[in-house]
Amino acid sequence: MQSQLSSIGLAYFLLVANFYYQSNGFNDHYTFSYSFWKITPIILLVAFAYLNGGGLGKEQRKTAAAGLFFGGVGDWIIGMRHDGIILGAVAFGIGHLFYLSLYRQHATKIHTKFLLGMLAWALVIGQLCFIPMLADHRGPLTVFASYSLLLSTCTLIAVSQYLNGSKSQNEEGLLYRAIGFFLFYISDSVLMLSHTGYWKLAPSFCVLSTYYSAQYFILFGNTMAVNPVKKSVKIN
Repeated sequence: MQSQLSSIGLAYFLLVANFYYQSNGFNDHYTFSYSFWKITPIILLVAFAYLNGGGLGKEQRKTAAAGLFFGGVGDWIIGMRHDGIILGAVAFGIGHLFYLSLYRQHATKIHTKFLLGMLAWALVIGQLCFIPMLADHRGPLTVFASYSLLLSTCTLIAVSQYLNGSKSQNEEGLLYRAIGFFLFYISDSVLMLSHTGYWKLAPSFCVLSTYYSAQYFILFGNTMAVNPVKKSVKIN
């Protein structure tokens, strides 16, 4: 299974590199060509998840593929329109609901320190990115805040399951899934900071490099977590 995922990973990141080349370093936004090349890596993961799944059952393959598919829809929308971030967030939110359904039924002990860290960061993001625009963009910000809450929930559960252990899932899979969602969390944080002018260091590269890595690690983690061959270690 790991050899399959490694081969898919190689092909996937070659497609990401091709998108980087075709889009002049992820910078030629809002064109059909940009959006097309942007979704090609995700299309590969959708096909792999649906047709093979690396050990996932039939229904789990469909769920994983659906999560990736809606991520691709979000990619297309954001790639085509400067104001597509809100509709794109809706598509990504739907994808995260599919992801969450793959592991939410497993018992989870929330990791308190990680939760407090996320709450502190949410206050920072809220102060910098949400509050200044709230009066003029209440509707769109409500949608994006709801999406951010959903992504934060996915990240918190995934990281907590790894840090506090999960007897019904493979520990290595938990690690990769936690890394994936944490990278997704970083990607969206940088996206919000760059969209409001606070992040200026290669914003497109930072957002997309963490995003593509996140999608791969989430798929990798989900395929491994369903096979509980290693006993997780509970950390108090």
